[in-house]
Amino acid sequence: MAMSASDLELREAARAWAIRVQEPAFDGWDGFTLWLESNPSHLEAYELALDDAAWGGEMLASAPATVPESQPRRQWWLAGSAAAAAAVAVVGGWAMLDRDAPAQRIVTAPGEHRILDLADGSKLALNGATRVTIDSDTPRQVILEQGEARFEVRHDARDPFVVLSGGTRLVDAGTVFNVVRDGDALEVAVAEGSVIYQPGADAVTLKPGDTLQLPGKGARPVVGKASPQAIGSWASGELQYDKPSAEQVARDLTRSIGRPVRAAEGARRLRFTGTLLLGGKPEEVLARAGPLLGVRFVPDGEGWTMSPAHGPPR
Repeated sequence: MAMSASDLELREAARAWAIRVQEPAFDGWDGFTLWLESNPSHLEAYELALDDAAWGGEMLASAPATVPESQPRRQWWLAGSAAAAAAVAVVGGWAMLDRDAPAQRIVTAPGEHRILDLADGSKLALNGATRVTIDSDTPRQVILEQGEARFEVRHDARDPFVVLSGGTRLVDAGTVFNVVRDGDALEVAVAEGSVIYQPGADAVTLKPGDTLQLPGKGARPVVGKASPQAIGSWASGELQYDKPSAEQVARDLTRSIGRPVRAAEGARRLRFTGTLLLGGKPEEVLARAGPLLGVRFVPDGEGWTMSPAHGPPR
């Protein structure tokens, strides 16, 4: 079936961006981000442009040696970047390798922390009770099924890194960011770079220090702020806070030490600023944390209840 005029225009625009971002002097990241955000089909077209190795060779053969000044700027990007077109074609061919390898589902036990070095040079830190899927067919894509992961992504404008979690799509632009999937709830926090939440009509661009919370299916995302230094700090063996709720601290401790911690009703009203060290046994972590938080941890079955230090256990 022949492509429509609008489809052809979109394909050419995607190819133009795929080449233009390779130019050493490229400084149009804001425009590129806006283009990706403006319609869900743009990201798909861009990814197809990266995967299509044929057009790069065609462009090398057909590109003129000089470009008249009257040519449209989009054509100047194409003709002036033949070397970049070749690089895109190589990347597209590389992505086709090892297609028969099965997808890997990686699961961490409660309290287990694990660091993964991905094939593209990115790093992925997994907190306790986390499930992710990594497929060699899509080496720049990770599916977070449950739990918490910190992403340190190697920037590659030709091939954006994508995180899928539930029905949510996150696209990075050279970023360090943290993602939590807890049932139907999702939390995203950006420490460096930027992340595009749900590219398309409902896109939200998150910058350093931005957070996004999605309480559940059908809910609207809520954008907030956090200290960039505190985002994903659990991956380095500590929890950094700037006046969080005690309930949030209880959730973080549960994931990190592998034993349930529940915030009692009174403790939920506490606010504090500080750093909790995660080294040692769960009992040792809580013994250090209690005085800093102004709470006490009362044994409760297999875990603990976090209650105000000066009051009855709840």
